[in-house]
Amino acid sequence: MAWRKIVGGTVVALALAVTGCSDGPKGPGVPTPVESACDKANDGKRLQVEGYLDFPKSFKSKEITIMMRLRPALEASAKVVGVSVGLGNAANQVELPPKEFTPADMKVHTQDGKVIGYRDKVKVTGTMYYPSSMAQVEFQCGLTNTFVESAGR
Repeated sequence: MAWRKIVGGTVVALALAVTGCSDGPKGPGVPTPVESACDKANDGKRLQVEGYLDFPKSFKSKEITIMMRLRPALEASAKVVGVSVGLGNAANQVELPPKEFTPADMKVHTQDGKVIGYRDKVKVTGTMYYPSSMAQVEFQCGLTNTFVESAGR
């Protein structure tokens, strides 16, 4: 995998501005395949989507929340869902990677305290939203107020 750098980049904490996150994670979501998560009928609904998390191409090291990518398979996919995840070492957070990083540097803390990597399948529950048309993002829709669980391999 290509090395990436943390730079003042394209990731926008837009989910925070659109829906707010002060309420924290809410209850369970409706199980939904990644391929149909962005359907208009899901806007504003609480969804549970399974897949594999990946870092954004770049992000600012001072962010408190980043928009990770959730894809249906380990391989690159055109269908990704943005996932708002806080930076840190607590449940439902991802650790800040080194300045130059690869997917192998990903350490996500799940709802129940496990630490998982980019090869681990997850279930992400969150409220689906559409980013502003002015935002330059790598995904069609996103999940906010999220919590992350291991889904096995």
